[in-house]
Amino acid sequence: MLVLMLAYVLFAATICAGYYEVNYVIPHSLDVGQEVVTDSEVTPAASTSVSSELSADTSAGVTSTSSVYHSSDVSVTLKHVSYDSGVFDNSASGANAHYGSKISYTLADVHVKDASNIRTAFAQDTYGVGFSELLSSMSARMGSVVGVNGDSYSNNRHANNGTIVRNGVIYRARSSTEETCVLYRDGTMRVFPPGSIDESQLVADGAWQSWVFGPSLLDEGGDSKTKFTTWDYITESHPRTAIGYYGPGHYCLLVVDGREPGRSRGMFLSEMSKLFSDLGCRIAYNLDGGHCSSMTKGTTVVSNPYKPSKEISDGLFICETGGTS
Repeated sequence: MLVLMLAYVLFAATICAGYYEVNYVIPHSLDVGQEVVTDSEVTPAASTSVSSELSADTSAGVTSTSSVYHSSDVSVTLKHVSYDSGVFDNSASGANAHYGSKISYTLADVHVKDASNIRTAFAQDTYGVGFSELLSSMSARMGSVVGVNGDSYSNNRHANNGTIVRNGVIYRARSSTEETCVLYRDGTMRVFPPGSIDESQLVADGAWQSWVFGPSLLDEGGDSKTKFTTWDYITESHPRTAIGYYGPGHYCLLVVDGREPGRSRGMFLSEMSKLFSDLGCRIAYNLDGGHCSSMTKGTTVVSNPYKPSKEISDGLFICETGGTS
């Protein structure tokens, strides 16, 4: 009897392992969705999305240093911040306390001419499961000014994996237990509660990008939150990546280093929420973090990821107009 039970358990484990390998590890492309947002359907509202920080003189050329990039279409300023929060992460039964209380992050303040300067890419240029690529490699392929990791769109913690729109193409339209962040062609941004996405309305309104990870970090008034639509593990202190929205044409990208004892423990969601509120953002949205968190300027990694050779499934990039899709 015991032998039969052990054989059954082994058989079941083999089936489960095989299912996981096929669906989440072995690289395989997925069916590509339809292009639901095109230039003929939606015209970017350039008059509302052009940033006042950008020069209209295209003859001025490009200024690029280690911390600044400025052209007629894109302006990015990088800022590196380190401080001691004085707070230890005693969650996970104290397992995270050894990382200390210091926090280090890189913030990119971003002005773009319109939403087409904000692009996304899949690892190995393939929508699917099991594909991965270094952020620096994707940045080179995209010719990006600044890049960060995305939302790990194939993450299986989200029921049916949610609705994914990338560069004006809808790849997936499913339900999600998470909040969804949508960037529109007119430069506006909106966060939808779980289960409230209307695909036809996304088309009508001109969705350009969407991300499903979360949670959102600010309330409707732009103030910091203390309760978040996510599970407990995500609220703990971790390396972080997030996007902030001030208004059409003005955004910021945040990457928080973490899991580096004595240098940077990462941030609690509540700490990151307060940071975005203090910055004056109207919307802020958490992307994938942990070992995925990284930022590049050009092809150079400018944050300090604790796993610098980590390959990721997708990225978010600030590009000159006409960048690679």
